[in-house]
Amino acid sequence: VLLPILDEDKVPVVTGFMGHVDGGILDGIGRGYSDLTSGLVAVASKASALQVWKESDGIFTGNPTRLEKAHLVHHVTPREAAELTYFGNEVLHPSTMESTIEKNVPVHILNTFKPESKGTIVEPRKTHPSRGVLAISSKKGITMLNISSNKKLGSTSFMSRVFNRAEKHGIKVDLISTSLVNLSFTVHETVSQKQISEFAADMGDIGRVSVRKDRAIISAIGEGMRSVRGLAGKMFTCLGNVGINIEMITQGANEINMSVVIDATEQQKALEAVHKTFIEDGDADDAAAEAKKTGMKASASA
Repeated sequence: VLLPILDEDKVPVVTGFMGHVDGGILDGIGRGYSDLTSGLVAVASKASALQVWKESDGIFTGNPTRLEKAHLVHHVTPREAAELTYFGNEVLHPSTMESTIEKNVPVHILNTFKPESKGTIVEPRKTHPSRGVLAISSKKGITMLNISSNKKLGSTSFMSRVFNRAEKHGIKVDLISTSLVNLSFTVHETVSQKQISEFAADMGDIGRVSVRKDRAIISAIGEGMRSVRGLAGKMFTCLGNVGINIEMITQGANEINMSVVIDATEQQKALEAVHKTFIEDGDADDAAAEAKKTGMKASASA
């Protein structure tokens, strides 16, 4: 529909969303669905770039309304952007990245009220940074479930039956941690407590379920994390130093996201501690290294 209009050098104006979604657009797609539409249009029209104009400058190292020293990140990879949006950074709809990554369409996030700002560019071919952690994100309203096997099932059958039962009750899982006879996972904030209760009641033949409500997820995200040793140890140390207990920790094999689950009442304190450890202290180290490098050049020139 759009390509013939573009061929005539006309500018089509497309609404945020058109069509029917089972269960309603908010439940089926979520808020920010106009981002997804713009991504689909950019891909379909073979655009050289997608500009998304928001009320924010772009993607920050942390939520600037909660972290005084959070600063704007000018360049991120699609995987970094996807992880950040899914785990609490609400600048873009999570599915926007899926539609643009495949076709290598850069996404420029810009501020409607500050058009002079450089914003953030999500670059499909961006190489990962050397430092490690790019940004910190968080989300609350999380419920964590721990399921202990009744030991009548092998580990594979146990996990298979748990997730089949979760699918039956519409349980959307965020993070997972497993052992031979235990399985812990967090439930997405869109899942109702009624669904969770029905799922727990239906698990009697598989294992015992314990439910922990009012949890928060704190995530450290960055493509360069895979090349830095000791990040998990730093996470434990920085949170332990401010008296916060980690109830669950996960890190995928791609090493782009390290997330912990904590009591939601300690979310702000955890954000400040993790941001200082991985971002603020890292900025200070970078500045010191640059100053030293500049000094060495000046000495060499003299």
